[in-house]
Amino acid sequence: MKMQIEILIKLAGLGLLVSVITAVLKQSGREELSALVVVAGLVMGTVMMLGLVSDLMDTIRRVFSLY
Repeated sequence: MKMQIEILIKLAGLGLLVSVITAVLKQSGREELSALVVVAGLVMGTVMMLGLVSDLMDTIRRVFSLY
C-alpha cells in the first residue's frame, strides 16, 4: 500500500514539474520545446508505471489460474 501512495506522489510531482516547465517555455515563445517536454513527461510517467502494470498482470494470471 505504501508503494502505491509513493508512486502516486511521484506521478503528481512529475505532472506539476512538467506543467510548470511547459508554461515557462510557452511564455518564452518555445512551443516546440514545450511539446517535447510534455512527451518526455508522458514517457517518464509510463516508465514509472510499468512495474505496477506488470504486478497487475501477474495478479490477474494467478487469480484466473492462467499459468
